[in-house]
Amino acid sequence: MATPDTLTFRLATAADAPQLTTLINTSFRNDPTTDVFLSLDHENIDIVDDAAVLALLARPEAAVLAVTDGPGGAPVAHCFVRKLDDARAWFGLLAVAVDRQGEGIGGRVVRWAEDYVRREWGVGRLEFDVVNTRAELIRWYERRGFTRTGETREFPYERHGGWEGVLRGDLGFVVFGRDLGVEA
Repeated sequence: MATPDTLTFRLATAADAPQLTTLINTSFRNDPTTDVFLSLDHENIDIVDDAAVLALLARPEAAVLAVTDGPGGAPVAHCFVRKLDDARAWFGLLAVAVDRQGEGIGGRVVRWAEDYVRREWGVGRLEFDVVNTRAELIRWYERRGFTRTGETREFPYERHGGWEGVLRGDLGFVVFGRDLGVEA
């Protein structure tokens, strides 16, 4: 296992898709703060598949960021960023390998994503949404300086066929954002 000082931060490639799919699904399924599930059978729910990760990689206004255990190592963390307009970028799908959580990697990924959108796109604001029931995760982002925008979004139940009895019926998204400042 690499130490936090030997982590490699890079753009993901299509070759990373299978490992990123596993990383994302495993980290979302095994997150102890995820209370969106009603059923004990939630380990069969996937957030993404290889095709979805490849579609993210193909988006011209987006970047998939990967963190590996050193050059050529397996992915241990991931996030997705997308340029919304000249002032804002979107952040999503932050995932850290279950056995690497608590090492500060997630915070480093967020900072790297902020640096990336500022440097590559000249964007001064990062926004994202969080499922409204994720109280611990919401506090985690708030400790990193993100605040609620006041905007909410409906949960896309239609994309989760057969959700009844597996997903709670009161889900929604709370939108957060943070001004990144001007790069010196």
